[in-house]
Amino acid sequence: MDLKRALKSLQQKESAGSATRAETPRAPLIEIFHSVQGEGRFIGMPMTFVRTATCPLRCLYCDTPDSYVAPARFPVRLGVREQQEANPAGSDRTAELVRAVVATNERGGKTARVSVTGGEPLVFPDFVRELGRVLRQQGMRLHLETAAIDPDALARCVEQVDHLSADYKLPETLGAPAKPELALGPGASYGALHRRCCEVALRRGATVDVKIVLTDRVLDPSFEQALAELLPLRDKILLVLQPVTPFGAVTKTLPRAELERFLCTAVRQQFDVRVLPQAHKIMQLP
Repeated sequence: MDLKRALKSLQQKESAGSATRAETPRAPLIEIFHSVQGEGRFIGMPMTFVRTATCPLRCLYCDTPDSYVAPARFPVRLGVREQQEANPAGSDRTAELVRAVVATNERGGKTARVSVTGGEPLVFPDFVRELGRVLRQQGMRLHLETAAIDPDALARCVEQVDHLSADYKLPETLGAPAKPELALGPGASYGALHRRCCEVALRRGATVDVKIVLTDRVLDPSFEQALAELLPLRDKILLVLQPVTPFGAVTKTLPRAELERFLCTAVRQQFDVRVLPQAHKIMQLP
């Protein structure tokens, strides 16, 4: 089974039994909350986050392993109050909950932004599309944070996506995936799929950030290959280099000299680049 078929199989499995034809699309959620954690160019911006469960990958640095399996109920944080909701959640109900979170935290604000993150939201593209449709009709903007390995799924929901935050997974940062058929062969990467996802979003007119997490295991050839894959899109994206925050299997920070070397490589290639750590860890946010 190739990667495309494996992803399709995962989407069908997760959707089976979750919705009927008469229902709105559903997805298992981990939480809905408000924060300024952001990603890329939106770090520090108040935003409401919808975190989906399920992920086909297993990044060695992943700090949300709780998102691999959905609980029976998930928390919605409304200021100092928290309420529990049943899984899986319909897109309409999720939109209602997002509106409540926004009203609690950004009353009188200019334009509310909602980030759908994970886990991996593109396992549930129809849910993302319908959630985005409802929220955007109410003047909100939808952000999608994704591992960006399924351009076909992104194409199903991209018309409701205003901003794409796409990961570029370097092979040295990955563990064994959730399904063996998603494993990369020697010398392979997800690079072509990452680039295609970016192209899908750019054609739609969305802004695009591409995040590369850097650990002390990353080698220059794989980083240079990533830049080469992204080079045709260089003038249309923001490249974000994220020195890893140690968690789980990753126990070391990235040495300063290595970070500076990777940064210089990207600058020489004339990328619009930022070095941004995980801000919410520094600020002790959720």
